[in-house]
Amino acid sequence: MLPKETLQRAREDLRRLVAIPSVSARGQGLSECARAVRSLLTEAGFETEIHTGEIGPFVVGEIGDGPLTVVVYNHYDVQPEEPVDLWHSAPFDMSERDGRWYGRGVADDKGEFVSRLEGWRLFRERNPRPLPFRLIWLVDGEEEIGSPSLETFLKTRFSGVKADICWWEYGEIDSSGRPIILCGFKGVMAVELRCRMARADLHSSLGAAFDNPLWRLAAATASLRDGSGRVLIDGFYDTVRQPTQPEQDLAAEPPFSFSSLVQATGGQRVLDGIDPDNFYAAMNFAPCMNVNGFSGGYAGEGAKTVLPAEGAVKIDFRLVPDQDPQHVVSLLRAHLDRHGFEDIELIVHDANVKPVRSSTDHWFIQDAKEHLERHFGRPVIVQPSSPASGTSHPFVDQLGASIAGIGLTHHGAMLHSPNENIIVAQFEAMIACSAEIFQRLSERANGIGSFGTSSTHGGTP
Repeated sequence: MLPKETLQRAREDLRRLVAIPSVSARGQGLSECARAVRSLLTEAGFETEIHTGEIGPFVVGEIGDGPLTVVVYNHYDVQPEEPVDLWHSAPFDMSERDGRWYGRGVADDKGEFVSRLEGWRLFRERNPRPLPFRLIWLVDGEEEIGSPSLETFLKTRFSGVKADICWWEYGEIDSSGRPIILCGFKGVMAVELRCRMARADLHSSLGAAFDNPLWRLAAATASLRDGSGRVLIDGFYDTVRQPTQPEQDLAAEPPFSFSSLVQATGGQRVLDGIDPDNFYAAMNFAPCMNVNGFSGGYAGEGAKTVLPAEGAVKIDFRLVPDQDPQHVVSLLRAHLDRHGFEDIELIVHDANVKPVRSSTDHWFIQDAKEHLERHFGRPVIVQPSSPASGTSHPFVDQLGASIAGIGLTHHGAMLHSPNENIIVAQFEAMIACSAEIFQRLSERANGIGSFGTSSTHGGTP
């Protein structure tokens, strides 16, 4: 159990941060929240800076020196609170019900930040000596809008810096209380296809003479994948990195059943070839294409017989190492042209988030697994890759770090939705676990214990 005053201090820090509506989509409250984060890091002993981003500032805290460089990455911006009427309490006034704290950002990502910071304070209270490793704490103000400034910021502010570990902004706790360590993230490419075939909507009788933009978009979209979900774009799979045997072994034993996934999601039709034995491997290692939505023509009540003038379809691709989003854009354009869809306009909304996957047997992963199992009392799931995406590639590509997502976001946290929450007992456990992680890093830097297997990207200090 934590000292009572430790949990009270952490609760008050989190309450203060949640009270600042730092919504990056609206550019709201970002400078105020950045100053609050900087104040907390300064009070915790860090040399701190604030740097301007395109939308929101970055906060940097640094301390220590030695053979090991660790980056802790968090963000202070949050998603919009709408729809407000579905919240059971005010979204920016942290409240407690049934052992949970509620509020926008209480999990994503202010709760993750505060749990680590309080763990750091606890570690320093026990170990006030000079820190034997370099710790860089970077808190982003633009993560919820895709971190448009992050890559450039790292190139300028941390040019020449090499890091061993990036402790990513969040990790997961499953519905049974098992911590999940994420060792990678998929990349993402989001595009829009548009087609215009007339000045304005036409009478549908003219469909006997003129083609239909929605039909062309449907045909173009259908040409991109088959019933198994396999993408049919030439060259799409050419650069895909095959998972290692340890990664395959982890994915071969799903931590949850396929039936439980169906029950939790309500998904009703499975892709051809997906079954209870291979679904988890697909979620970890397979790229995929998703149709996000069609628009155009008439979709109102009743009938309106028109031949639409134009239409659009939005699509995203989830990519795996070593697929490059920009290269996939060029492959997509070539595919459309080759199949007779030269007239379809291709608009790129996002092609900057690259996939990453770090070694699952890295010493930091093994250390964190040990501490998580002790404090949460449950076996830890080491997941080779999240099915989702995050802008983690600059830390890997530029700083050479290995990525590890370790945190307290439980599967009922309602991220990006009304009634976002964390479980107080898990928050408390994460504080204690964070303190031990910092302690073990100090021991590693001092040469106590072996480093074991080095990561794919970062070497042994």
